[in-house]
Amino acid sequence: MDTSINQFTQLLFRHGAIQTSPEHVAMLNSQGFVLFQGKFATSSSNGYQVLLSGYANYVLDKEEQKKTAGDLDKLLTELKSVPRSPNARILKGSISTFKISNNSYRVDYKIANGQVLVYNIQPVDKLQKQRDRQEQAALYKVKRNEQGIWQVGGRVESVNTRYAAVNGQSNNLAKASWLMGSHLEYEFKNLQEYTLFHNPSVGGAGDTWESFRDKMGITTRVTKKFAQILAETQAAGNETGWVAHSQGGAIFAEGVRYLLNSQSSWALNKLRLNGIRNPDKGELLNKQSVAFHANANNNLRSKPLFSRAGIKVLAIRANDYDMVPNLIGMNTLNPRKLLGSLVYSSHVFNGSVAQSPHTLMQDQTAWDANMDNGPGKGRNIIQKAFNKTEKTASKLVKPRPNYLP
Repeated sequence: MDTSINQFTQLLFRHGAIQTSPEHVAMLNSQGFVLFQGKFATSSSNGYQVLLSGYANYVLDKEEQKKTAGDLDKLLTELKSVPRSPNARILKGSISTFKISNNSYRVDYKIANGQVLVYNIQPVDKLQKQRDRQEQAALYKVKRNEQGIWQVGGRVESVNTRYAAVNGQSNNLAKASWLMGSHLEYEFKNLQEYTLFHNPSVGGAGDTWESFRDKMGITTRVTKKFAQILAETQAAGNETGWVAHSQGGAIFAEGVRYLLNSQSSWALNKLRLNGIRNPDKGELLNKQSVAFHANANNNLRSKPLFSRAGIKVLAIRANDYDMVPNLIGMNTLNPRKLLGSLVYSSHVFNGSVAQSPHTLMQDQTAWDANMDNGPGKGRNIIQKAFNKTEKTASKLVKPRPNYLP
């Protein structure tokens, strides 16, 4: 039986919700498995050995300071005696890989040779959402540690770094810190620190509702906060390169409109639509520049806003089949991209980090290679058919650009 650590890393990326960056996961798992002892449970068992992967042990260490730590210790301890309990569920496509959960945690593991090999620990959705809702929109200084991993250094009151970012929806602070670090690294290279404007998640439906209001010119509380920071950064004379990802694009665009329109929460203010008569035309935010990655805002509507504010748009990047810029942002009329966005929408919602067309910024060739051989569930039947048709058509038809930029 293959029990290599690489196998467990692949299983984690395919089935789990990782609590740190993929690079950090690989680094942690390279340390091998450690024996779980248990710190809270009073009963002992002489049954199975419970071994934790480097990543699982990392999550356990983080959770030991939480009020729910006892629930996790109990769940892991029970695996020593009853790894195939009635509450355990076999993961799809396996006969010896399971997941089990209680009110607070989910644990994924494999049974092999009298051992329970735990490779994933994560809070259940209800607990994770409760934690996410406690986070606030604020600025954070993010730095690389000695191992090169992005870590949150603490809250700050202003942007004092050369580069900054605003994250998209469904990102808690831990995910936003490494994810936006990855996006900034793709755009600007060789960063050691940046400032994150954290857009906290209020749940999938709530985040989508926020995006809709901002796209309609009805400024949300989070965007007003971001606009204030943008204005303060400009007033301080700081030249800042931003990356806005996903919902962050809608926040950035609406924040600019809000400032252009004299901080009006409505697109029309004193007969000035979208700040078209702003007296500081081209100078209001002229020390700011931005790159949009998989943005939810509409580029045609946003472009004149940035021109009026004096913001330089460095790049607009998106996967061909990302439903967020293509369908939600309405940034293309290309039939291939529209159909592909629908076909691959499942990977936006629950695909692995590497195979999602939305999460990371990667060129089309790299994403295609990850879909074929990278960590995750790969292509389903419909996606395979679409991919085959798309590749055949690309050989017969000369490529054409988008109807819209």
